[in-house]
Amino acid sequence: MRGRVPLLLPVLPQALAWAWAGLVTAQVAASPSWAGSQDRQGQLPAQVHPLARALQAYGFQIRLAPPPKRGAYGLFDSKSRTLWIAPVTIPLGIARQTFLHEAVHAIQSCPSGQLTPLGVSGPLNPVVEREISAILLRNYHHTNRLLEREAFLMQAQPDAVPRLQTLLKQRCRKSSR
Repeated sequence: MRGRVPLLLPVLPQALAWAWAGLVTAQVAASPSWAGSQDRQGQLPAQVHPLARALQAYGFQIRLAPPPKRGAYGLFDSKSRTLWIAPVTIPLGIARQTFLHEAVHAIQSCPSGQLTPLGVSGPLNPVVEREISAILLRNYHHTNRLLEREAFLMQAQPDAVPRLQTLLKQRCRKSSR
């Protein structure tokens, strides 16, 4: 499935999924703004809006809709430069993480459309690190593991939005449309 990178959190058992969501949502604001907008970006947590606008300025499309891959919470397609975020991530409290995960893949696709590592690193709780490793081994081809590890790592970072905005500016070209 070249060019499409789904976020497959549903493979986690229910209890672990809730624990995972709790671990990585600690940095989400207690009452995020859900102001509406025509492109539905407004339904994503307010703290990711600057990154969403920047991605759109670089020619990426953001769709708050079920991804074309069944069972995925999010998906990035490099050919169409589209990020899908499943609406169910909002009531589940994982919209921020899902969006950031797919945003990492979008930035990884720059400048050529082929996903390449960003070279990011950062601290992770050892329990989360083990779970990420298990998910990667079970669900992703070995060639995608580094890309996925970066996406899982960044989605859990409190400073992910500014870090990803910087990487977007460094790696991608502004859209001419």
